Amino acid sequence: MTKATLENDYERMVPEFHRQTLTYAEHISRYMSAQDIVTGKVVLDIASGSGYGTQLLGETAQYVYGVDVNERSVTYAQANYARDNVEYKVGDGEKIPLPDNSVDVVITLETIEHIEDYKKFLDEVDRVLRPDGLAIVSTPNDLEFAEGNHFHLHEFQYQELKDLLKEHYDYIDSYFQATWKYVSIGTQEMFESEGLVDAPTISYSAKKPEQYLYFYLLCSKRKIVEIVKPVGLLGEHYSDRQLVQEKSIDNDKVQALQDELSAIKTSRSYMLARKLAVIKSKLKA
Repeated sequence: MTKATLENDYERMVPEFHRQTLTYAEHISRYMSAQDIVTGKVVLDIASGSGYGTQLLGETAQYVYGVDVNERSVTYAQANYARDNVEYKVGDGEKIPLPDNSVDVVITLETIEHIEDYKKFLDEVDRVLRPDGLAIVSTPNDLEFAEGNHFHLHEFQYQELKDLLKEHYDYIDSYFQATWKYVSIGTQEMFESEGLVDAPTISYSAKKPEQYLYFYLLCSKRKIVEIVKPVGLLGEHYSDRQLVQEKSIDNDKVQALQDELSAIKTSRSYMLARKLAVIKSKLKA
């Protein structure tokens, strides 16, 4: 049986397109960090996308609902990331297709920035979450995230996001997701294999809160006892030569555009000069 396919729209993470990229590492790490927290719980993964993360949650959770507004994504997830304890549904974040007080944990990773009425979305998360439940909210930091992402309807600064979540939750534990360039020395075998790397990580590049690329907040109406264990994932390969080559190509493209613009300006100036000459000759006549 041929598995369902999903296009690469450069916003939704699909492992078959993004494996061994920074995007892959960013997205997988968020779900990995939630796996211990959802152990034995009934979970909603809202905006479940291609389903890879919902399946990861299903490895430890009692039951997981993966809800996404995109019907093709849900079909893809059902075909590629099915589990006996995972159920995929088509649904909107502003009207989640689950009963009141039906889940222990809501996972909302990179979701709130996509939803027009984000306050209604948070009302819906609150509605389906049990009174002693936990919400895990991840979203980009507006101060650090690149401008111009047309998929994002809103982006939040740290205090702005916390104030918004405090309207629903009495307790908020703050974690963050940050990105560095990573340097390592090891054996060929270590570098050629995927999985846990036995190598200490030493920071020589401290970051301040405004430099964190993403927020990762645990929210509840009761005191939070869950803890997010630190995890680090290696993303895509860094090649200095490739970077220089790409920069050279970009410079060539910029120069070509500048030359084209200059030619257009010259052509327009020539045409304007001819029109003026014609007008002047007619006036003299």
